[in-house]
Amino acid sequence: MALSSSDRARVDALLAQMPLERKLAQLVGAWIGIDATTGAVAPAQNENMPTSPDWPTLASTGLGHITRLYGTRPIDPTEGRAALRRMQADLRRQTGVGAIAHEEVLTGVATWKATTFPSPPAYGATWDPELIEAVGAAIAESMHALEVHQGLAPLLDVVYDARWGRVEECFG
Repeated sequence: MALSSSDRARVDALLAQMPLERKLAQLVGAWIGIDATTGAVAPAQNENMPTSPDWPTLASTGLGHITRLYGTRPIDPTEGRAALRRMQADLRRQTGVGAIAHEEVLTGVATWKATTFPSPPAYGATWDPELIEAVGAAIAESMHALEVHQGLAPLLDVVYDARWGRVEECFG
């Protein structure tokens, strides 16, 4: 999608005023809500990031991605959306740039109270592209309601060996 000339001017002005540290911070994603006592949010995640980052520090330098705010632990969707809005406001106030919020959406938005759909091999078994498109639209609608920008979803890989650890993410 091409930017309008006014949007391009706004982006150029923002980039011109951002120090290198803030530009580099746009490459960083933080997994919000890591359990401070165990560091666990997902298998082996605590090996990569042992505790939750300090939010005031993250907000002061900027952040590119907010990872799994809703899917890390059970959180009421209304409370999660309010927390995400506060985080985005902090980021925009301090750096001028919000962050991309992303969630796992393989079988629906992986969050408490969300609709869960069948796995991609079941989609493939339907041989019904319109149904699969409708499921995708329903997932997108849920993401939009939660103010999630990016969904981590099915792969289009071809499975040659059923022992591969991500077979359940493929359509067939």
